Amino acid sequence: MNRGYAGFYKGHYLRSSYEYAYAIYLDYHSIHWGYEESTYRIGNRTYKPDFFLYNQNQKLIKIVEIKSRNTKAKAEARKALALIQKCYQIDCELLSYEELLNLYKTLPFTLNSVITRWLNDENTTINKSASGKLNAHFNMKHSEEAKRKIGEHTKRRWASDSITRSRMREGLKRGGVKKGYIRIPREKRECRVCSKGIEVLVTSTQRFCSRACSGKVAIKNATKRYVEKRSYIHECIKDYIIQWSLANKDIVLNTPLNKISPAISALVENIHNQFGVKDLRVISKAVFGEDRGRKELIRFMKKVCNEKVC
Repeated sequence: MNRGYAGFYKGHYLRSSYEYAYAIYLDYHSIHWGYEESTYRIGNRTYKPDFFLYNQNQKLIKIVEIKSRNTKAKAEARKALALIQKCYQIDCELLSYEELLNLYKTLPFTLNSVITRWLNDENTTINKSASGKLNAHFNMKHSEEAKRKIGEHTKRRWASDSITRSRMREGLKRGGVKKGYIRIPREKRECRVCSKGIEVLVTSTQRFCSRACSGKVAIKNATKRYVEKRSYIHECIKDYIIQWSLANKDIVLNTPLNKISPAISALVENIHNQFGVKDLRVISKAVFGEDRGRKELIRFMKKVCNEKVC
């Protein structure tokens, strides 16, 4: 089953762009959170929710599950969360694209811009499954009944038509296995982060010993690109403010300090449309390197006009 675009964020292996977008939302509001920290038994099965939200005293206050727009998947998740809430007395919530879109209305950047950043990240991959400790069923053993069913299913596939058997053989070949020995030679490499020795197929692109090490590099690269992109956007915003001030000298020079917001509303709207930023604090930071408020901003704009006039 395709789990969407997956990758690391703050040491957590997130399995979709929606999960990443929600994590960004939580961080923006300084909300303490954990990811897939507990598994709950509900009836005859278990369920591991996505996000665990905590208060300042590190007390769990809410569980939030993130789902795609798939109607059936959301319906099943609602049932599971309702059982968790009833059995464990924990507040639960289900979020999808529509709910995330509403949450992002108060942020100085858009949901789609965050999702696009996640999808275009070179360290983000299309994830078909999660292995090892990242798998929701890690360390959970199959029951004897489950083992029996898996074995019977495999035997039926091998005993079925020639097309199915051919596909299974191709799968084994792609995995480098043929008649009990490794067909593709292996080589030893060093992890680029911790220098730990690893043994991989010579055709493998693996350069790290674990997802944790590859995640460190991914986060470092993503942070660097984000800072560079933010700096560039801030420079563009500052240049635009200067050009707008010169083109609207009468408005800028005649704006009193108690009527700044209505006077520069058109400027803020244009910046939002062009750069995806509508928070005056961010706009001020783009000009001064820190938020100095709207009064300092209008003073800067008046100074630009006066200098050009002179």
